[in-house]
Amino acid sequence: MVPIKLLILGAQNTGKTALCVRFITKRFIGEYDHKKEATYRCNRTVDQEMVDLEILDLPCKESSVASLESSIRWADGFLLLYSITQRLSFLEIPRLKTLIDKTKHTLVAPTVLVANKADLEIGREVTTEEGQRLAKDLRCGFRELSVAEAVLAVEAAVFQLIRLVLDQQRSMPDHRSYMLTVRHALTRKLTRSKTMQW
Repeated sequence: MVPIKLLILGAQNTGKTALCVRFITKRFIGEYDHKKEATYRCNRTVDQEMVDLEILDLPCKESSVASLESSIRWADGFLLLYSITQRLSFLEIPRLKTLIDKTKHTLVAPTVLVANKADLEIGREVTTEEGQRLAKDLRCGFRELSVAEAVLAVEAAVFQLIRLVLDQQRSMPDHRSYMLTVRHALTRKLTRSKTMQW
């Protein structure tokens, strides 16, 4: 079983906790206490691979930059949420992505941008095209969905992120075997240089 840690970030009232609960339980609950940090755990099978999943939901307003950076270092992948009915939540996304890139020292941290509340078309302040453009600029996956109405779309967004994390983990060399290879190469080089001196 592969352990994967996901962090969900976004402005207040974008549906972060609702998305987590929807993914874990398939139920939709509209109101939550936004002051509490919560970690959700479950097991899922993604492409015949068993995944032990931890999802951390942070109350963004309450979090200091130091605790946010600590949570970013902990996570393998990131769900960045905004509401299509709140332009300010959309404008917050680049700052969060910059913080992820800076903290992780990479521009390719597995990330999916999620535009929530697609069922509230009448109050829309952010177009689908704007979301797609931002996702392309920030090198993220993109999903527009309604946590309230579409459990399958929520699963698809989380599974997309899990696949990005798994792909990245597969492409990185196993750290221990990599370090052993380096050590053997250095030992050979040192041995060779010693014998040349004598």
